[in-house]
Amino acid sequence: MKLILFFNGWGVPKEIFKFLARDDFEVRIIDLEEKVDLEDLKKYEEIDVIAWSFGVYNASKQLGDLKDITLNKVVAINGSTNAIHRRYGISPIIFDRTLKNLDMNTYLEFMKNTGLDILEVEDEEVITKYKDILAEFGENYREIPSIFKYSLISTKDRIFSSRSLMNYYKGMKYKLIEEEHYPFDRWNSWGEILDEF
Repeated sequence: MKLILFFNGWGVPKEIFKFLARDDFEVRIIDLEEKVDLEDLKKYEEIDVIAWSFGVYNASKQLGDLKDITLNKVVAINGSTNAIHRRYGISPIIFDRTLKNLDMNTYLEFMKNTGLDILEVEDEEVITKYKDILAEFGENYREIPSIFKYSLISTKDRIFSSRSLMNYYKGMKYKLIEEEHYPFDRWNSWGEILDEF
């Protein structure tokens, strides 16, 4: 069996990715607040990792100390393991401002800046949940080693600047794509993402 672990970014419902065909993979979407069952991974013959935005940090944090499990392709999309970082990620000042000012309007404006301006949220409890997740992410953030060997970097990204990510992935294999922070409309299947490298 082949598995793709997709580490989702912050504040984006899993349903957004349902349009991507699974090809011959089992696909598990891991949100920021979720933990991977590492023991369960041992049953798979091949494991690929795709991570997007803050999910890049989450993937490195959860999979950084794997033992007895080999990962196949490990692809970062528009994010770095130095997620809250002046030079390689999102500026700590911008992160703090986003968290402090988060409400329905600022959340929808943020999503519009990602390229996802189709989201509709009518429940304030959802925003409260996203704010709690973001606060916990910031509280637990620390610099950790990256697990990534490949990176896709969007040239029109308004969240993680392409310049920051090119600096971060210097010396590693990365590809520039003419997309916004949310680039997934570019692909029809999860396998197509892996085929970028």
